[in-house]
Amino acid sequence: MNEQQPAYVLHSRPWRETSVIADLFTLNQGRVSVIVHGARKAQGKQPAKRALVQPFTPLMVSFTGRGELRTSVQFEGAGAPLAIVGNSLYSGLYVNELLLNLLASDDPHPNLFAYYQALLNELMDNPLIEQCLRPFEVHLMDELGYHMVLDKDYISGQPVVADASYQLHPLQGVCVTQTPHDEPDVPPSISGKVLLQLAAGYYADRQCLRVAKYMARANLDQLLDGKPIHSRNLFHTIVKK
Repeated sequence: MNEQQPAYVLHSRPWRETSVIADLFTLNQGRVSVIVHGARKAQGKQPAKRALVQPFTPLMVSFTGRGELRTSVQFEGAGAPLAIVGNSLYSGLYVNELLLNLLASDDPHPNLFAYYQALLNELMDNPLIEQCLRPFEVHLMDELGYHMVLDKDYISGQPVVADASYQLHPLQGVCVTQTPHDEPDVPPSISGKVLLQLAAGYYADRQCLRVAKYMARANLDQLLDGKPIHSRNLFHTIVKK
């Protein structure tokens, strides 16, 4: 049995008649799937456990077993559920889905866990959602081993120049624009000034946020290998209504 540790539920699904399989993001072991026995019972003490197998509730957990599916031994709340609602809720679900799809099982990421906790707290209180999400996506890419250098041309090695234009090559870096804009499927041109701002961690400008979103989507879509992000599609569907 592993030691007690902080965790959050990324996703849960029914298992047999009364239990749940919960995909957890834990501090010490990264992403782990556990069986939570009795979490779907309607009587006794179990309804309280059912409320815990929801996203955005701080937990303390321990579990036993080997392989892809463990059995929870301790599954307790470590604080009140975080009040993440509205557009922030969809953003939180989007992040959970990224972690579920991109993190390998039993691969610890304690720094990313800390960033995740900070992001959830920001989503409760900060109306500027994109200014919360974009830095987290950068942290996630870094943790996965895909650090994007934005102040240097990855082909020539030359520093990015503020008044030049650049193109993103997903998962590789940026380089001076080389393809004519009138050709099909040309990546968008990115201002060197914006790249330097993003390299310095500046996300307050609308143009910076737009470029950061484009780059994050291009890079993450490559890592997802065409796998859809359902929370993103759900949000876009609701917004259009």
